[in-house]
Amino acid sequence: MVNRVPHSIADLIALLKQRGMLFNDEPSVHHFLEDISYYRLKGYWWDMQADYTLHTLKPNTYFEDILDRYTFDRHLRLILFDAIEHIEIALRTKMIYHLSMAYDGLWYLNPNLFEITPLPSDQKITIYQNTIV
Repeated sequence: MVNRVPHSIADLIALLKQRGMLFNDEPSVHHFLEDISYYRLKGYWWDMQADYTLHTLKPNTYFEDILDRYTFDRHLRLILFDAIEHIEIALRTKMIYHLSMAYDGLWYLNPNLFEITPLPSDQKITIYQNTIV
């Protein structure tokens, strides 16, 4: 991984201008880059590049359009995680109910209900590495 030189927000705004980014409200850009980060927003303008090597942007690429994409994605993520939470709670509730009715309220303490997978004996291998092998 390359250790890049850090840039101030003012430098990043200048870089965006140099690459062809347009701004309807330039004074507010500093605030957004301070709160959201240049590198997080970068993914939202990636496909708006005219040149992927020089990272120049297509004509009429506005920072506010990038913010609209980011905001849409943020709202969509909130809606999805809300739905996932409902599914997770419903599934957990059903599992707890059925296991409690079948085995009693302390079913989670019964080792016979679970598959026991031994940890790797090689201490150089992490649990994560053991899982993906």
